[in-house]
This record gives sequence, C-alpha cells and structure tokens, in this order.
Amino acid sequence: MIKVIENLKSLFGHKKELPFELLFERFKDVLKNNIRALEIITDMGEKLSGDYLFDINYIKGAYSELTSAIKDSLQGFDMLTQSSYSQLHETFNRIDGQIRGALNGRIQSTGEAVIFYENILWDKYLIVGGKNANLAELKNYLKLNVPEAFSITAYAFDKFIKHNNLQERIKAIDINTAESKFKELQDSIINSEIPPDLDIAITKALEEIRKRCGGDCFLAVRSSAEEEDREFSFAGQFETVLNVSLESGAVEEAYRKVIASLFSEKAVIYMKQLGYGISNFKMAVGCMVMVDAVSSGIIYSTNPHRDDDAMIISATWGLGRSIVEGEVDADLYVVRKVLTPEIIDEKTGRKESMIINHREGGTKKVKTPDAIRDKSCLSKEQVLELARLAMLIEKHFRGPQDIEWAIDKGGRIFILQSRPLKIDERNYSAETYFSKKNLLSEEKLTGHILMNDKGIAIQKGVAAGRVFILKQADELDRVPKAAVLVSKHDSSNFVKVMPYISAIVTDTGTPTSHMASLCREFRIPTIVNTGNATNVLKHGQEITLYIDDDGKVVIYEGIIGELLEYADLTSSRMEDIYEFRKKRYILRYISPLNLVDPMMESFTIEGCKTMHDILRFIHEKAVTELVEGARYGLNGRHPVKLDLPIPTGIVVIDIGGGLDIKPGKRNAAYEEITSIPLRAIIKGMLHPGVWHSDAIPLKAGDFFTSMMRMDDIVSGSANFSSQHIAIASREYLNMGLRFGYHFNLIDSYCSENQRNNHIYFRFAGGATDITKRSRRIQLIADILKEYGFSIKTKGDLIIARLANIGRDEMENILDRLG
Repeated sequence: MIKVIENLKSLFGHKKELPFELLFERFKDVLKNNIRALEIITDMGEKLSGDYLFDINYIKGAYSELTSAIKDSLQGFDMLTQSSYSQLHETFNRIDGQIRGALNGRIQSTGEAVIFYENILWDKYLIVGGKNANLAELKNYLKLNVPEAFSITAYAFDKFIKHNNLQERIKAIDINTAESKFKELQDSIINSEIPPDLDIAITKALEEIRKRCGGDCFLAVRSSAEEEDREFSFAGQFETVLNVSLESGAVEEAYRKVIASLFSEKAVIYMKQLGYGISNFKMAVGCMVMVDAVSSGIIYSTNPHRDDDAMIISATWGLGRSIVEGEVDADLYVVRKVLTPEIIDEKTGRKESMIINHREGGTKKVKTPDAIRDKSCLSKEQVLELARLAMLIEKHFRGPQDIEWAIDKGGRIFILQSRPLKIDERNYSAETYFSKKNLLSEEKLTGHILMNDKGIAIQKGVAAGRVFILKQADELDRVPKAAVLVSKHDSSNFVKVMPYISAIVTDTGTPTSHMASLCREFRIPTIVNTGNATNVLKHGQEITLYIDDDGKVVIYEGIIGELLEYADLTSSRMEDIYEFRKKRYILRYISPLNLVDPMMESFTIEGCKTMHDILRFIHEKAVTELVEGARYGLNGRHPVKLDLPIPTGIVVIDIGGGLDIKPGKRNAAYEEITSIPLRAIIKGMLHPGVWHSDAIPLKAGDFFTSMMRMDDIVSGSANFSSQHIAIASREYLNMGLRFGYHFNLIDSYCSENQRNNHIYFRFAGGATDITKRSRRIQLIADILKEYGFSIKTKGDLIIARLANIGRDEMENILDRLG
C-alpha cells in the first residue's frame, strides 16, 4: 500500500523526501559543473574581447567543452530537483541548435515578417539588417529618442523573392552583367506582387503606427541590408523613400523600390568588392515615422581628419537630406570631446534652400525664409546636447559614428541613423609611434596616482569620468552617463547601466562572476577585488583608469588626456575581420545574462535566452531546493545543543565538518563550532549588548493580531515549523530561529571559492499591528541594502539574497546578521 501511495505521489508531482546529505552532495556537484562551464565562458569572452589569434576550431572545441559541462550540470540539477524543471532541457536544445547552426553557417530566420523596434534584440539583427538593428539598440538599450518604427524583415524578403519566382534571375547577375539586365530585373521587382501574408502583416503594422501617432504621420521607408550600417556603411547604395503615407499600397510601393535598389549595378559592384555573393544577400527594410523637423543634420563623432579629440556637427533647416546630398551651405560646429563638451569652432552657413515634408506625401525643396536663412540652426545648449549623445553612441558602438539627427518643433532630439564612420587608418611610422608613446612618460602623466596595481583586471582599456559611489542597489537609476561606477560588491544588476557608463571598480569580486562576463561582453574597463576602492575614491571625483594588456592597473586623479590618446592610438580593430564578427555573434548566444535578478517575475525558464542564463537559473533554483530540502531527511541524526551564554536553545545537526566534538557528545561550546557560516552567525549573536532579557510591554491588540497570524508564520510564509535548528557542514548552514513572534531563516554557503558563496535570509514578523510591522520590515530592508542584499518584501515578510562574495566579507556580513 505504501508503494502505491509513493507511486501516486510521483504521478501527481509530489517529490520524494530525500536524505539531506544526498541533497547536499548533489548541490555541490551542480556547483562544480556550473563553475567549470562559467570558466569556459570566461575564457571565450577573453579571447573575443582582446587581441588573441585563433580560428573557428578554437570556438568549436571550447563550445564542445561548454556543452559537456552544462549537460553535466543539468543532469545533477535534475537529480537535485527530481526533474522539477525538465523543460529546461528544451530551452538548452533550442539555444544549442542556434549556436550549432551559426557555427556551421546556417543561421535560422525567426519566421517573423514584421517586427517593431521595441521587440528587436541583438539576436534578431541578421533578419532586420544593420540600420534597423543599430537604431533598435539605441532605443532599447540607451533609451534614446528614436521615432516609432518597424522592420520588414529578411524573412519577408525571402518570401517576396520566392513568391515572384525571382531566384534564378538574381543568381544570373554579376558585375559583368549588362546594364540593361539590371534595369529589367529592377522593373520586374517594382511590378511584382506582395505575398498575401506579407500584405496582412504590413497592414496590421500600419494600423498600430496609426494608433501610436494619432494617424497624422508619414513614414520614411529605408533599406536595412544584412551588414548595412554595421561594419560597412553602404552609404548611398540603396533607395530611400521619404514621407510615405500610411496607406498599405503606398508603403508596399516604396518597399518594392527599396528592394529593387539592391540589384542596381553600383550596389552589386560595391557588394562584390566586399566579398558578398549577390544571390545570398538579403534586404530588410525599415519603416520609420517621419520627424516634422525644424532642423536636422549629421554628426561625425570623430573628426575624420585625425583630430580624435573633436567631432563635427553639421546642421540645416528642415530635413537633413540636403546635407547628405551636398546641396546646402550648412552650419558647422567643431566640438571638443571631453567630459563636459566644449564648442571650439563654428560657422554659420548661408542656407539658401531647405527640404520639407509635403502635406500630400513626399518632400519638396523650397527657398529658405530670409528671416532664418543666415541664422544658426542650433542653440549652444542643443549643440552640446548633440555632442553628449554622439559620445554616448560612439562609446556604445565602440568606434567613430556617422549619425543622422533631427529636432522637432517641441525641441526633442531624435536619432535617425548611426553607422560606422571610416577614418584614416593609423599607419604611423615607428618614429611617430614612439613619439606618441612618450606621452606615457611619468612627467606627462600629471595626475596623482590614487591606486596602483590593486585588484583583478576583468576587461582591459582606458576610461575616464566622474566617480559614482553606489551604496545601495536601488541607486542604479541615479548613475549618470559616462560615470565610473564604484561599488563595494559586484552585481549582475549593473547591466542596467553598462551601456552608458565608462568603467566599473569594485572592492570585491572574481573574474568568473556573472558581472565579469557582462563587462567583457560590453567591453567596459573593469577592476574587481581592489579591497578599498570605495574608501580611496571619492563621489564626484574625476579619475582616469588604465588597465594594460598584462592586467596592470593604475587609477589616476583627474582626466589624463595623453593616456586616452595613447589608448586610442593603440586600439585594434579585430571587429573588421568577418570571421571575428561571426564568432562574436555566436558568443551572443552564450555569454550575455538576461536573468539578472532572481527576485523578478521574469526569472523563469522562458526568460533563458543564452547558455549563461541557463547556468544562472540552475544555480538559483539549486539554492532554493537546498533551502526547502533542509526540512526533510534528518531523521536519525542526533542533534547537538550549543552551550552559549545567551538564551537561544540552538541545536545543531552536523552533516559533515560542522562541529569538532567527540562521538556521542550531545552539547558543544562556541569554540567547538567549525562550520564557517554558523561560527560567524553565532559570533554576531554574542556581541555585548545584543541580548536583552527584560519583558517588553505588549498591547492586547498586538497580541491578538499575532495569535491570528501564527499559522501563517509557522506554516505559510515562513515555510518552516522547526525552531532553533541549525543544519551545518564546514561550509554550509541552514538555520531556522523563532524568537517570540518573529521567524528567521538563514541559508548560507561560505567557502574559499567566491563564485559559490551565497546568503539567503528570510524574516517574518509578528506581535504588533500592521503599521508597526511595516516600519520594522522597512528598517530591516534598509539595513540589509547597506550590505548589498537584493530585497523583496510582501507585507511583513522579507526575503533577501546576496551572492558572489569573498569568504572574509561573507563572515563579516554573517556576523552582522547574527
């Protein structure tokens, strides 16, 4: 009968209660395999963020090792959780298929014909094209003003070409094809039919655009080929149709014109020179709401004439097309690229004409009104704001940018395009190179050295900015652009600000943490484990950080322009190599971390987009399983009472290395505790003045409120019913304590391997009215935040998590918790 009941429990999802020692061993196996996988990801990230030479065989070999480690971790995780998360295997197989397809040159389309910009993430850039992908990044990651827009994808392009049986005609053209054949193919495309399902998708997208802009708007329909505006600009190669009405017929006509421009003679020759096969090239198209522009223009974020410290901004009235086509004497501004940009030169052009949107659609060229013809298009404030945006965009894309912008009647700046700006290659002579290198002589580095060779280098490079000392996690929203983020602990939550900060410095941390992987992905100069950066560096202080190829770290007071110039001179451009870009694309399915905060509702299997996400999910749920499993499987173990000079009544169940006592002994002194986390907690509880034995007055209302909540505290929110029990090994502790009407749970793993360490703390209060309980919870939350905990509260329940902390710091925090 018992066997039947067990089978029924298994059938309906009830877990078998396993011995805790077995759970603990499985937990350690999961940690071991997770660390192995993360070390491989770290190595791959380092290879792809530096100047290492390697080939595709390295990626294939490293990826094979990675999948082996993750599969071992998944197997141990299944055993630990009794296959409670079996669907995680499907997620792994899906991501694995994407990576292996990329490794073998078979990157799959998502099957989406239309995608709005807010839904375009890095993994979709191949099907939306470079121009759409760049603008979506600026909109979604940097939160810049980009007009409402959607992409008609490369998948739609394939459907269009196949629907009209154009494949063979496209294959037949090359640079030797007669000009008339190009014209015939283009005419055929312009007169082709839009597939019915694509017509429906475009119509629905236009309905949504109509809702968003109130129906009173027009579209710019622009090319967005595979690598357009990525590594190569394709400037002027493809068609753009401006001020298109929101009628599906008009948009589809413009779409066909843009597609046809892919097969112009000049475009085919350009692509051949870059090594692209025309028959394999795909064209996505962007449909963006037109800005009713007062002024528009272009920014070169770096002066192409080799003055790296300056950018050039050009501006005109109306639409910026007149600048692109060289039809106007535009205003020009030269701005020095420093922390606070400075205008160093300006010229007001005689803008005889301007291009404006036509009310019936399309654009028209008109004479510039006399009142504004010779006036500057921009105020000083607008010039400086454009400069700040350009520096931010240049930093995000890690290279000089050619940026289109427009300012509407409300004064809002919109970014319309950002693409790589090709400048003179740095073929300096040896004499010039070494004269530049002399910029690093001691007398030139005038800044006072604040920190020298302290900490672990995560990502090399040079960065400068104002220090922002982060004291609590909820202050991240206050971190300004271009700041140097300085924090006591590292945190994967820093990903929220990584797109726009200059550098990261922490007191603690390891090269294999989640944050370290993110910093390598974003290529942010980063130092961890400095010990005391939060004390040495001052909030608001200007500093320059230098990490060389050997990992040597120096932090200078002030902005050292010579150092920034030297770093710019010696930077490499491996991204220009196609194979390198392909490998970085593969890495994007491996190393980015989307499951940043385990407290968020999005921390689910469905939220796993990368292999790193899978590892993070496994780690967090393994910890949760261990916490819950501490209730089970302890029958037959002899508890040992702690003899302490305080009235706690704590008993310890030693599962290996937790106590140093003789066999059969039923009590233990503080000196006999060998469990690292338990000893630290008890040390904190023994601090003089912590304990008070006097009775505390309790109002009747408070008492009855508490009595009514006892079931919740014992069996609901707190989830534990045993009092004062500590399950301990040398490195692990799970302890539940109830004092009066308050229940506490602490689960901690504290070892020499920082990557494994964690503290899970839970508190449920009682014995007073809801107002007082809320105040108490807020006080506890504020205290825990000061120590770097992530916090979640609900009523008078608080759950706090802290992970990836070194052993010494862990012991200090556990002492404070005690």
